[in-house]
Amino acid sequence: MGAFGFLLNALIYLGSEFIAALGTNYPLGYVYGKQFISALGVYNGQVVEGVPENFSNWAIVMNIGFIITAFGFVVFYFLLIFPKMKERSKVLAYSLMMIVIVFGIGSMLVGLFQGGVPGEDGLHGIGARLSFIIGNSTLLLTGIFLPSRKIVYRTISVILGIIGFIAAGFLQSAITENQVNVMAIYERLTVYPITTWQIMSGLMFLKDKSE
Repeated sequence: MGAFGFLLNALIYLGSEFIAALGTNYPLGYVYGKQFISALGVYNGQVVEGVPENFSNWAIVMNIGFIITAFGFVVFYFLLIFPKMKERSKVLAYSLMMIVIVFGIGSMLVGLFQGGVPGEDGLHGIGARLSFIIGNSTLLLTGIFLPSRKIVYRTISVILGIIGFIAAGFLQSAITENQVNVMAIYERLTVYPITTWQIMSGLMFLKDKSE
């Protein structure tokens, strides 16, 4: 259930983003390459600097996607990875679950509060930073501490986490230097490792189950 859930969770996230992107009536290259993911969650009538007015008619889909997949990540990590971590250490397993819950809370904040909107931007920013940092930390820590002979899986988990952290550093630098042409690309390179990890986890553990 956990492995299948991770696969479904990743597809829901990518599908939500794609539907919201189609709802903009802008070229997908512009949406994915020039606009933050959270821009797709800005509702019609909300004014955000740098985001076209009434950007996506399907902003609700993006925000629901954020919330559903945040909750799903916590549940499916608990079902799939948590029991395996308990084999190594209960303290480690529960500590990682607390970290994952913080990631889920951060991702939910991103869906509940819109970036750049007065009164909401602060909570959105906190949520985004929590999801970036804690999400990629989860990949790193899982790869390092998972008590398994899955060397390839663990190595890729660590690599994906490192990619996410490096991209987050580039994103912060781009924001500081107002490099608007690359911000959205760096943001997706920060987020997509987490999505990729869910797909990999689902496929690899489902494969084991079928053998």
